[in-house]
Amino acid sequence: MNKLRGKVGGLILAGMVITGLSGCIEGELSDNEQNMLSDQPFAYVVRDYPDMGDTSSLNIRPPLDPRAPYAFNPGAQLLVRDRIALSSSERNVLGGYFGGAYDVKDLDVSPDGERMVFAAHGPAGSDAHSTWNIYEYSFVTGRVRRVLAADDLANAGEDTNPTYTNEGKIIFSSSRQYSRGDWRILDLREYLEDFNEPASLLHSMNMDGTELTQITFGQFHDIEPSTMNDGHVVFIRFGRIYETLQDCTLDNIDDPNFNQQPHGGGFGQGNGGKFPSGLEQPKEWTVEDKCGASLASAVDGERIFVEDVLSMYRITPNGGNVHRYFGSLSEAFSDASFIHYMDPIPLDDGNLLTVMRHIYSPIYGGDLVKINSQNFFAVGKPVDESVIGEAEESMTPGLVNFYPNQVSPAGWYSAVAPYNDGSGRLLGSWAQCLTSDAAITAACEGSSTVDNLSEPQYGIWMVDPNENTRLPVVQGFERALYTDIVIADYNELAQPYSGERPRLNLEENTALFHIRSVYDLDGADMAELYDGGIENRRDPSLTSPDDRSERFVRVLGKRSIPPELEQAILTNEILNPTDGSQPPLGLTPLVGSGNRALYDVLSYAMVEPDGSALVKVPADTNFTFEVVNKRGKRVELIATPDFNYNYLTQHPRSLRLEDGEVLKCYGCHDPDVDIPHARTDVELASANPGAPGAGLPFPNANPAIIAQYGKDTMAETLVNSLAQLTATWADTVRYEDYWGNPPDETLAFEVPYAGLTTPMPVTDATCLTNWTSECKATINYQEHIQPIWSSCRIDPNQNVVTSCQNCHRAAESKSCPDGTGGGGASTGLLLGSSNASWDARQLESYVQLFNPDYYLKQENGEWIEVDPTVDGACPEGVQGDLTVLPDPGVCFARRLMSARGAIPSARFFSLFDNDPDDDEYQVETAATAEIRRNHMGMLSDAELRLIAEWLDSGAHLFNDPDKFELPAP
Repeated sequence: MNKLRGKVGGLILAGMVITGLSGCIEGELSDNEQNMLSDQPFAYVVRDYPDMGDTSSLNIRPPLDPRAPYAFNPGAQLLVRDRIALSSSERNVLGGYFGGAYDVKDLDVSPDGERMVFAAHGPAGSDAHSTWNIYEYSFVTGRVRRVLAADDLANAGEDTNPTYTNEGKIIFSSSRQYSRGDWRILDLREYLEDFNEPASLLHSMNMDGTELTQITFGQFHDIEPSTMNDGHVVFIRFGRIYETLQDCTLDNIDDPNFNQQPHGGGFGQGNGGKFPSGLEQPKEWTVEDKCGASLASAVDGERIFVEDVLSMYRITPNGGNVHRYFGSLSEAFSDASFIHYMDPIPLDDGNLLTVMRHIYSPIYGGDLVKINSQNFFAVGKPVDESVIGEAEESMTPGLVNFYPNQVSPAGWYSAVAPYNDGSGRLLGSWAQCLTSDAAITAACEGSSTVDNLSEPQYGIWMVDPNENTRLPVVQGFERALYTDIVIADYNELAQPYSGERPRLNLEENTALFHIRSVYDLDGADMAELYDGGIENRRDPSLTSPDDRSERFVRVLGKRSIPPELEQAILTNEILNPTDGSQPPLGLTPLVGSGNRALYDVLSYAMVEPDGSALVKVPADTNFTFEVVNKRGKRVELIATPDFNYNYLTQHPRSLRLEDGEVLKCYGCHDPDVDIPHARTDVELASANPGAPGAGLPFPNANPAIIAQYGKDTMAETLVNSLAQLTATWADTVRYEDYWGNPPDETLAFEVPYAGLTTPMPVTDATCLTNWTSECKATINYQEHIQPIWSSCRIDPNQNVVTSCQNCHRAAESKSCPDGTGGGGASTGLLLGSSNASWDARQLESYVQLFNPDYYLKQENGEWIEVDPTVDGACPEGVQGDLTVLPDPGVCFARRLMSARGAIPSARFFSLFDNDPDDDEYQVETAATAEIRRNHMGMLSDAELRLIAEWLDSGAHLFNDPDKFELPAP
């Protein structure tokens, strides 16, 4: 979210004449009150003002702060009225439910208008309602129920911020982090370190509390979700940015208090001790200002300035396509940085309505603002040059001022709900700004000061931005604060999320995503530097397929370790002893040398010459993807000097698509570039020019393939021309030259799993003959990689039967008894299938493959293997195994295999293939040529593909956690 803004110039309505302080009515009431009436019920939360308290520390949050979702402020009431009218009566929904002072917040109404979901916390000391829980109220029956009925399950987490999805589920924010298991046994949850509290992340469940699923992940608070008419869910993500300061002195480090003009120069902007009249020119903070609000660093002479960031994100209801939806992260910190969006509410026109207020304002009010998210990425950042208007538009009469204790003649707003009936009317909680002098109370004027401000009295009002009127609905009273309002209306525009649909007839349970070009990085053509740009890259007369390392998109199903298994491994006394008898192994018995994410291989698609790809994926599956070369190796770590595509990392977030959906992607994104890049509802700048016109071929390419529309990508054009996808499922990797003029048949190749003589990595044997979207390839080391070392085969160099393990073994018998190979520990590599002699908890061959060796480059350019533990062997130290140009005198590590991927595993692959992409990671010693000659051709293309897939997905011992067994006690 853009927190650094000025008060916009959009709809700033003229002030109305004050007709009296009783009710503070503005405008003329009609005889029959038609301007405010609605027969729809509405609900609201009212509470007494909580004391703002001490806010002199960055890590102390005031009451009702969205950054503190677990805060408990008992004394609130949930009230319902049957119709929007001044004369309607109210009833206390929870008056007898808890039997004591409770807290309630986060109201949301179902699309049919019949039910309301909310978060509530029972009285202090309550056994049944001891945490924040999700409850539902029926406007029809008047009954309340807790969605998670069982006390133990309900109170296992702090559950807040619920919203109904258009599919009939509930999404809410929770500390329980369900994907990490029962934290009461072993707490593996993500935490917000500064506050020492678990992250509150989005979860989904059915209306009866079943199918509880976590859908967002990370060290954030994901809060205040709301469902849009198209089925997307928009929410606020709270995180932090840290800036290191090195110029702070004792003179400019003080004790900031965000209630009262903090850090010296503060909010004055040349106005002495007063606050600015609005946000037209918010003061940017100097180093001195930041020093005043900084924290001590662990490094002497450094201070840390902490910036809280509340960003607006969007997600599909099943957890797919999480992306920043609106706002900037890059603007300078200023006085306005404490002003945030509260609880974004979708409007019928697709935009958002929010209360914008200062976090530290003791009157807990701000302005009602419409966010033009349909046409803007952020303030001042339209989605295209044709957009006019403002990104933020005030919806209220008069100018609302924001800062703590600031005079605001137009008053303040603390909650809002749109009528959504086409009238543009809003139901808002409003308090007039009042001054008090002796016994006289009067409305604030422009000349008023903060010295005689009275406590505002909030009530609920109908606000009509079109007519500049504000009419009372619920009369305010002293110290009343309304924090939530909802109207129980039927939303006829609400639709289940479906996404875009392709023109193709897809296989059942299949979806597509379309990458416009992998050479596009935030609209820049990354092929320009060394390869002549996308227009040269796509021209077959200038660039042949083998000139491009970027040949396929590989799709991986992404899943996590089951929390019960993770906890069982970490608490197992054999694998992770606590008595000091052996070093703990952590999760390595399951994940080996890789990270904690587990993967399945799902599909492949060709990257066309312009960098485009149309990729099929299984529907309703969490997936990620990566770009690989013709040998199935991820290209990210190619280190040749003229390779400019190292940004092609595995996609950092999981995606998920509905059956038949197509997701549009322009290219790649640098996270440091401040553009929300994953929005599917707007057109972004594209580096790929696409087809020269409708009905035309691409320059110098096969003239039989013509574009249906101008600017179509080569992937779109090819699929339209063939009337079918060229993408494959994981059972085969297939390439064919379609674009040559004429096409070159000799470039075609196919590498199927069927080429394996060892067990194939399929979880269902029927997939070997009929691969469908339900099939997946899951590679486990002992099941699929170890058999390659033990498989008997003809050595093409000597025409004899042998196996890898025949030569690379210790005391273990040959896997091919009649085959050649002397074996023995002197080979320097043991590929036996038994447990390691040095640690029976580990597998011998796996450990050996990832053991590092160390090399030093001589003055004559030759490499020698060294022992870094010997004094003087590495005079300038040791660098890691990703080093490709070590400094003189520096040794570097080289493993036969690297869990970082197949490209850094060049010591292994260079023995079996002639892939130039990993040349920079090879080590050429005097013996290398002979070793390579003895190994070349020993492994098949299918085996090398399988090993590359396994290494690129993390080199796990198990990608299928069901195959893992805990050691017997």
